[in-house]
Amino acid sequence: MDKLQAIRFFLRLSETLSFRQTAEHFGVPPSTVSRSLKALEADLGTRLVERTTRSVRLTEAGEWYRGEVAGPLRALGVADELVEAHSRAPSGTVRLTALPAYGPLRLFEVLAGFRASHPRIVCDIELTYRFLDLSTGEIDVAIRATADPPDYLVARRLHAHRFVLVGAPDYLDRRGRPRRVADLQGHPALAFRGPGGVLPWLARRPGGQQRELPCKPSLITNHGIMLRDAALAGQGLAFLPTWGIADALVTGALEVVDVEDAELSCVRGPEADMYLLYDPRRARLGRVRALVDFLLDNLGES
Repeated sequence: MDKLQAIRFFLRLSETLSFRQTAEHFGVPPSTVSRSLKALEADLGTRLVERTTRSVRLTEAGEWYRGEVAGPLRALGVADELVEAHSRAPSGTVRLTALPAYGPLRLFEVLAGFRASHPRIVCDIELTYRFLDLSTGEIDVAIRATADPPDYLVARRLHAHRFVLVGAPDYLDRRGRPRRVADLQGHPALAFRGPGGVLPWLARRPGGQQRELPCKPSLITNHGIMLRDAALAGQGLAFLPTWGIADALVTGALEVVDVEDAELSCVRGPEADMYLLYDPRRARLGRVRALVDFLLDNLGES
């Protein structure tokens, strides 16, 4: 039995809870994973996995064993890669995750430059609102909006993640430019649905608490570019991140809507910033360090 490979199979199985998906990940038949796991259990003298015809779950011993071996195996993998890459130009696959709208609006053009300058590095990009745990080693670099970056990662601030209420000039000419909170009533809201639900329209008067404003959505979507395009087309008002509409604000295609008697927002609590996050151990790999440095140079505020 190749015990190290058996442990790799087991750790992947503990995440997928599927022999088929685990086998596909390693490019082997499911029977290979099953035989290897049985040999590992025999070697340890205990069952790590409960199998039925319809489900797979870890036993109590399996949960404990996963917790004990996951960290050392990740460290071994990083050490192997560092030794292999020490005398070579950066190469291999680097895995990156970012918000869906951030990709086409800010990231893709920068990544095209990175790929041109590092042709031996393959970029594996996942755009998602899901929280992907960098501690598992499945993701090398993340671009996330947060007000509280995790302590176990290196967090390098890229720029603000501030939302402003905007509308197209021709729309505001037709419907009127709101000057006070009360003037917002009747304006169609182009609303964004995030992982926690539809973002509200909020107002905080001087010295007062933040309160939610009644609004009438004419569009609700989790697709940020669709929301931006609807605002550009004069279909209503929308809260959009400044990093996604910087060009439109400069050219005047969109205008910021401010009111005199309150501060408008769509975020409860402190405002977030956009951060580049990575595990410092992974950044010792040439390909990860190359991507980190390139993104900081080309996405970060000067």
